[in-house]
Amino acid sequence: MDIKTEKKANKKLMTTIHIYYLILLLILIAKFMFWDVEHLDDYIFGFFYLIILFIIMEMMLKITFDKKTLFIWMGQTFFYTLFLFLEYHIIVKIFILYQVLAGAFASAQQIKIFKKQNEKVKFLSFHDEMTGLYNRRYFENKLQEFNNPDFYNLSVIIADINNLKIINDNYGHKKGDQYIKETADLLKSVTREKDIISRIGGDEFAIILPDTNKKECSQIIKRIKKKAKKHPEKYFSIAFGYIYNSQKYKTLEAMINAADRKMYHNKKEIKQKLNLNFKRENSWNN
Repeated sequence: MDIKTEKKANKKLMTTIHIYYLILLLILIAKFMFWDVEHLDDYIFGFFYLIILFIIMEMMLKITFDKKTLFIWMGQTFFYTLFLFLEYHIIVKIFILYQVLAGAFASAQQIKIFKKQNEKVKFLSFHDEMTGLYNRRYFENKLQEFNNPDFYNLSVIIADINNLKIINDNYGHKKGDQYIKETADLLKSVTREKDIISRIGGDEFAIILPDTNKKECSQIIKRIKKKAKKHPEKYFSIAFGYIYNSQKYKTLEAMINAADRKMYHNKKEIKQKLNLNFKRENSWNN
C-alpha cells in the first residue's frame, strides 16, 4: 500500500471513528432526555469522563496510528457506554479507576523509554557509533577545557592506521571497519581510566593524557607498539606521533598539531615499507 492510499484509508477510518463517538454520545443524551436517570450526578460525571476518553483516544491516534490499540479502546468505550446507560455505576467507577491506574503505569513506562532514548542521544552526541570512543565533537570540547597544557601536565598521542585505503580496496570495507574497531579496542586496553581517547577522523585517533610525564607517556607508547606487533592480521599497523613536554606549548591544540606532524613523518616511513611488502606478495600470488 502506497502513502496516498494509506492516508485515504486512515482518513476513512477516522471518519468512521468520529461517527462512532457521536452515536455513543447520542445514546447517552437520549437516555438523559427520554428515560429517567436515577443517579443524576454519577451519570453526568460518567458522561463527561467518556468525552475525556474520546479526547485521549484522538490525541493517541495523532501520535501513533495503531489499529490494534484503536479497536481495544473502541471496545472499552462501547462497554463503558452500555454500563453507564444501564446505570451500573459501580462497574463504571471500577472502569474509571482501572483507566487511571493503567494511565499512570503507561506514563511511568513512557517516561522510562524517554529517559533511555535521551541517554542514548546524549551518548551518541559525544561518542563514535562504530568504536564507542569519544567523537570529534567531544574532543573539540576537551581542547577548550585543557587549554593550558602545562597546568594539566599533558601528554598527547596521535595514532593513525596505516594503509587503510589499500585494505578497503583489496579486502573490502568490512575488513577496514574491523581494523578501525580493533585499533580502538587496542588503544582502550593499554590506556588508563583518566585518559581521553577520541576517534577524530576515519582512521585517526587522538589520546589526551592528563598528568602524564615523559616516562609514563613512553610506557603507554611501548604498550601500544607491543600489542600492535602481536596483532594476528599481517598488514595491521599503526603510526604514532606523541608529545610529552607540555611546558613548550601554550595550547593543547599546538601540542596536537606537533604530535600530528610527528605521526605523519612516522607514517611515510611505515607506509613505504608496507606498500612494498604488499606489492611483492600480490605479484607472487599473480
